[in-house]
Amino acid sequence: MTTAAGGHDLVVGGTGMLSQLCVELARAGRKVSVLARDPGRLQRLAEAESAIYPVPADYTEAQALERALSAAIRRRGAIERAICWIHDTAPAAALAIATHVGSVFCHVSGNAAANPAAREILARWRAQFAALPGLDYRIVVLGFVPGRSPGASRWLTDAEICQGVSRALAVGGPISVVGAVEPWSARP
Repeated sequence: MTTAAGGHDLVVGGTGMLSQLCVELARAGRKVSVLARDPGRLQRLAEAESAIYPVPADYTEAQALERALSAAIRRRGAIERAICWIHDTAPAAALAIATHVGSVFCHVSGNAAANPAAREILARWRAQFAALPGLDYRIVVLGFVPGRSPGASRWLTDAEICQGVSRALAVGGPISVVGAVEPWSARP
């Protein structure tokens, strides 16, 4: 990790494919707030690692999101980095979260962002976040693992996703791709 132990990370959507990343961040000495909708899954994740603070909220509900972010900041301090699995159907949520982040906003995206017919998604996201001064906005595009023969490709595992996002946090750069996104026709 490029940021020292003790800092505060917010992970949005961290009870599913990013749960392993939450545990790794906590074990590296980070204070990790995990925002997700399912209180049961949040509690199980917090029980796995004491440095994880569960923040139950639905990011599509603006007022609930703002209350949750304020509670996380009161409890753990300023949010240094955010790792967010937020669908492009909720752009206001991503921007609302970014206004509370001091350094890095890592936007995890499904492979639809790499679709040659929809590349403007990445450009639109970058333009929206560029208006926030001092924010290091990073996009992590999740791809697939190409197969050795036609039709043998597979989606990334949760472990591969977490490794890729961790690498994007450590290395930096505006866009990171985990797995492959081309050729588009080889997707599973």
